Amino acid sequence: MKYPILFLNKAKTLNNIKIMSDKASNLNLAFRPHFKTHQSYEIGSWFHDYGVTGITVSSVSMAEYFAHQGWKDITIAFPVNILDVKRIIELAQLIRIRLIINSIEVATFLDKHLSSNIAVYIEVDPDYGRSGINIYNNSLIESLTYFIDYSKNLSFEGFYAHAGHTYKATNNSQVKALANPLLKIFSNLKSNYGGKLCWGDTPSCSILNKFEEIDELSPGNFIFYDWMQYRIGACNISDISVVMKCPVVAKFDDRLELLIHGGAVHFSKEYVMHETGKLNYGQVINPLDSTDTSNFIRSLSQEHGIVGCTNDLFNRISIGDIIDIYPIHSCLTANLMKAYVTETGKKISHFGSGAPFTG
Repeated sequence: MKYPILFLNKAKTLNNIKIMSDKASNLNLAFRPHFKTHQSYEIGSWFHDYGVTGITVSSVSMAEYFAHQGWKDITIAFPVNILDVKRIIELAQLIRIRLIINSIEVATFLDKHLSSNIAVYIEVDPDYGRSGINIYNNSLIESLTYFIDYSKNLSFEGFYAHAGHTYKATNNSQVKALANPLLKIFSNLKSNYGGKLCWGDTPSCSILNKFEEIDELSPGNFIFYDWMQYRIGACNISDISVVMKCPVVAKFDDRLELLIHGGAVHFSKEYVMHETGKLNYGQVINPLDSTDTSNFIRSLSQEHGIVGCTNDLFNRISIGDIIDIYPIHSCLTANLMKAYVTETGKKISHFGSGAPFTG
């Protein structure tokens, strides 16, 4: 087997899907999971057993890929790129798609160039500062809803929000303190303008048990979780279902560090702060003590990873050994690795590994 590999525990993954699906069902919410995390038609097929019929993706290319795999109701949760309008028109002839818009300019362009009616969400920025109309900008929100109501080729689906700043939280209380007030403000949009409300970050979807007037949940990272989600409090260590397996290629006795084949092109350069105050790019699993958090990737270059170790782990590791590491952000690691290997040695393909309709 060629290393490094991204190992996937199927049983844990299925359990994560079940828990989130059950939560949505128990709260009478539609479950439209975001497939940008796993990006795999095979993993996507596992959702059918939980009654999922509508999904969320992050690009037109990904929508084409999953449409080819039989999904007929897809939200493209990225602001419309007007250069993709021809592909959007072609896709809309095959399946029901929902688009994300956040400006009058794009709405005007779509209304002029689309050949049939397409549902759109207005993207609202819940004070995150990434994308969307600021949640407090009532005048622009009202103008855009008014335009959609009187347009020829757009129909108003509702509002979409991703509270990405919950990823900066370090415990459950911080997630609640961030998300709950925003959910109340977000819910006011429904009473003022109608439509559905779709909410999508994994920390709040995992931690909260009340979602105000929200209609749909569309988290993605929950399927695998990762070390960041554990640190936030969104999951337990035992819920993390993907692990990077990397070979040790050198040892440095003078500094108690290992060199692994596993760099930024495998993990990404996402990090969390380790309790020592250093940057942690990947949490090494101590095979003899799963609660030991002392060993972690201290630095990454393109192909190299430097792992800082305790004396005990360093002395037990030999060159050529494979060590297990929880990724900091599984979405990015999965996107870079472009394939999974299960406990049975089966390889599961990924959207980026040469599948149809990669665009």
